[in-house]
Amino acid sequence: MEKNFSPLERAIYNLTGLETKREYRFHPTREWRFDFAIPAVHVAIEVEGGVWNGGRHFRPEGYLRDMEKYNEAAACGWLVIRTIPSELLRVKTIQQIVRACRKKLTTVSL
Repeated sequence: MEKNFSPLERAIYNLTGLETKREYRFHPTREWRFDFAIPAVHVAIEVEGGVWNGGRHFRPEGYLRDMEKYNEAAACGWLVIRTIPSELLRVKTIQQIVRACRKKLTTVSL
């Protein structure tokens, strides 16, 4: 694990032993990136800014682009957890991420 890891990366590693990558490019042909990804289990964390001030993610065009990205991520086998900045390091968010990782570790690929 890199020396300059964030509190989120540290928490995930301490609780699961899995490495988290920032700005992870997940798609083979598109330039899409996840804010955080745990590639070993195909779990991603997207931090959605601008919830209260009409940011890009919540305007029609941005929302539609996000839908395309998240649907394609699902088609590629990724589980995406969406949160807002103020919720990112809360216990409930970390617990969701850990549960998702554990679930993906126990799921058999077809």
